[in-house]
Amino acid sequence: MKAIKFLALALVALLGMTACSSDDDEPKLIIDPVEGLSGYIFVSSPFFTNSYYGDAAKLTIQNEKDQWNAYFQDPQWGNGTFENVTIDGASHTISGTGTISMTDIHSGNANTYDATISGDVTNPVITVQLGKMGVTTISFFAGEAPKACQLNGNYAGTNSVKVGDTYGPYDADVTCKVTPNPDGTINVTIPEHKLMDTAIGNLTLGKVTIEGLYFDEVNNRFYKEYGKLDKELNMHFKAEGDKMNLDGDYPFSDNSEIEVKTTETGIQIINRYQLGKMPFPIVATFEGTIPSAK
Repeated sequence: MKAIKFLALALVALLGMTACSSDDDEPKLIIDPVEGLSGYIFVSSPFFTNSYYGDAAKLTIQNEKDQWNAYFQDPQWGNGTFENVTIDGASHTISGTGTISMTDIHSGNANTYDATISGDVTNPVITVQLGKMGVTTISFFAGEAPKACQLNGNYAGTNSVKVGDTYGPYDADVTCKVTPNPDGTINVTIPEHKLMDTAIGNLTLGKVTIEGLYFDEVNNRFYKEYGKLDKELNMHFKAEGDKMNLDGDYPFSDNSEIEVKTTETGIQIINRYQLGKMPFPIVATFEGTIPSAK
């Protein structure tokens, strides 16, 4: 936050100073040309939307030889150079054209592409046409990555399921996925898994992705009452046995809710839900280890 405030103040001051400076003056830098602004990025393309790509990005904006130049760096998404960009001191925005160079992950060759940069100086968007990959946008956010980004990853662990007050818990080994969103919320994906030899037969609980869990500061957790908010969401449920035979997609009841908390080694996901008109509630507690490399 200190870096963001410094940049905003520096923009206003330096734009005014540049207007009355002589051609012989030394170039004036908005921010340290070595340090720049550190931040994190989200990337979108025709193949994926708003994917988090880490917090190792850097943006530097300099006034060199009476023109503003911007430089972008990221280990995965290359190096961008945007010369003679337009800086609006009143709105703290940047716009211009340039190029971005990155290494092809398949061939290992370095390629250079035309690109544009626009938006708030602390949150600009770089747009680039990446061949067959299509139009790709890189959204830079200055500052420390929020809690949502810190949870990004695949977590391997055990999902312990209790059916009603009597049955279970029944365990299944699964890998749950947590993905952050630019607005600070997270999405949670729980894969299909089977619970064998339960009191009501063999159960198959289908894959479900619950989007937009917000951070609840009071309880230090990500949380959502998705039963009330996601009316179109459902789960495939299959029961095979002497007591019950079901096989279909069922909506979640209004009291369905999910919470995610961090632990010393990873995360805990507690998913409380009820499907359709089934008489029993389900409580699934997942304990997962630190993100895997997948």
